[in-house]
Amino acid sequence: MMRVPYDHRLEPIDEQLTKLIAERLRISQGTNGSPGKEQLDRWCEEYQVDRYVISSVFAMMNNPRRPPRLPVSPQNLVGIVPVMKKVTVDGVTFQITRMEQYADVSLVYVEIYTDQDAETVELNVQLVLDVQPNEGHCIEHYRSQGHTNQASFVYMVSPTLPDDLNTFSFRLIPSPVPCRPRAPEKVLNQEIGFY
Repeated sequence: MMRVPYDHRLEPIDEQLTKLIAERLRISQGTNGSPGKEQLDRWCEEYQVDRYVISSVFAMMNNPRRPPRLPVSPQNLVGIVPVMKKVTVDGVTFQITRMEQYADVSLVYVEIYTDQDAETVELNVQLVLDVQPNEGHCIEHYRSQGHTNQASFVYMVSPTLPDDLNTFSFRLIPSPVPCRPRAPEKVLNQEIGFY
């Protein structure tokens, strides 16, 4: 990958950014606080900055001590804990089916679906898994798949969660980094011949 040369005209700005981030981290003392959506929208409009960029910055500052993500592949399955927790909100069903317990991580399986016809409803899931109390757990999206009216997610939690489901609780929370809007759809439905 080619490295873009650093434009040294940015140096005083980057130094100010670093100073402000350090000050924010000192004041917040690692708490997970971010401006609300309305405040972010106001600033993004006022300063002409993409909301995705600003949200990404706040998401990173909310977890400054998170170790860099290492390519982990769960190995050494220890057991499977059935969870079977299910909630329906506004016609959409959310369920956590199970945890796969490995030597160093837990995989948590989340299913989201609606009974509405796939022709009329398309789920745009902007939620991520959270565990309370967190107690230093790192939670990362591991894989997902889905169709228009159903989606499946697997989250990797490290270190491993306890087998006793009474010692913690799961919840789905809004993602700190909003999904980019989808590009306009281009329907490809004509016969293509290669002659």
